[in-house]
Amino acid sequence: MQRIAALKDAKDDVENAGKPKEAMTMAGIKDVAREAGVSVSTVSYALSGKRSISAKTSDKVMAAVEKLGYTPDASARKMRGIRSQVIALSAPIRGDINQAKYNAYFLHTAWAARNAGYDVLLLTGPDAVNDIRRVTQSNLVDGVVLLDVKQDDERAASSGDFSKPCIAIGYPQAHEGCACVDIDFAEAGRKAVDFLFDKGHRKVAFLRNNEADYERRSGYVVIFRESMLSSAKERGMTVVESSRYEDDRFDAIRFVRETFADEDRPTAIINQANANVLNRVLQELSVAGLSVPEDVSVLSCGTYFDGELMSRPITEMPVMPEKLCLKAMGLLVSAIEQGVKIKGDVELEAPAVKLRGSVAEISPGERTLKVASR
Repeated sequence: MQRIAALKDAKDDVENAGKPKEAMTMAGIKDVAREAGVSVSTVSYALSGKRSISAKTSDKVMAAVEKLGYTPDASARKMRGIRSQVIALSAPIRGDINQAKYNAYFLHTAWAARNAGYDVLLLTGPDAVNDIRRVTQSNLVDGVVLLDVKQDDERAASSGDFSKPCIAIGYPQAHEGCACVDIDFAEAGRKAVDFLFDKGHRKVAFLRNNEADYERRSGYVVIFRESMLSSAKERGMTVVESSRYEDDRFDAIRFVRETFADEDRPTAIINQANANVLNRVLQELSVAGLSVPEDVSVLSCGTYFDGELMSRPITEMPVMPEKLCLKAMGLLVSAIEQGVKIKGDVELEAPAVKLRGSVAEISPGERTLKVASR
């Protein structure tokens, strides 16, 4: 690798001999090594990822790359029309990640990429922006897919500087440099309220997700909640929110006892929690003598119960990993292979309700409600 890089730079030096300094606009790998104070081979390893180097050294190399505007082999690859046939999938791993959703989005992205003739390079490190810059600037990949997108996602905000096309499966606030595909979660919030309101429900409980997702402003939980609360207020529906909790440590006994003990209790639950939490709530409702959907209706939104084990079928407005990943890959491939400009494009899928028998209608006269027995 070092010998090839050195030969290339030697050739560049010969070609540029006698040229004015300002004409030599392309920095070489030697320039990057000199700026960073490391060897040429270290620069090569930092950009290719073929050998582990320290974070401190990698930062020095990337700082030099950015300062000099170095893009290894970019012009030569473009002239030859060569692609790596690899897509980078940026999906930083967190301790509280929902494995069912993570696995679904990863697998459907990989399948869509394979069907389009591409392999997938999974980027899971915490320094996501620099990881993406490294693999795009070194031409290891032809494009980038962003998963687990936040409202204020740094990757999406930086995507305009990436040297390859980028698409987010999510809807971050700053997305001028990338395309976005997602479910219309604002519409999902309105649709959840309308769906229950039209069935006679006037007071509902909102079962929150893990608090970490609200704190880090995961797009789908934040957008849905804000839209749902706003729509409920407009339609005169009362919403009782559950307490906040971390790492699935939710007190289902207390929730059922405090929320469903009075006659003026909610008649339905709008759920954002995962299967582990909701299953405990369903169990405690049963222990308290309340049946689903006869006594309490349950509508889950933004979940993926196809990939989780539920104690009973739940009517759901689920996420759509297969549809979103297929659409995202189609847009990305069009940008890679046909030069289609996708920066700033946004495509939102309409939410769909899967009826599974956990929501019942309430007649206007049905106001004396069964309450929790404990």
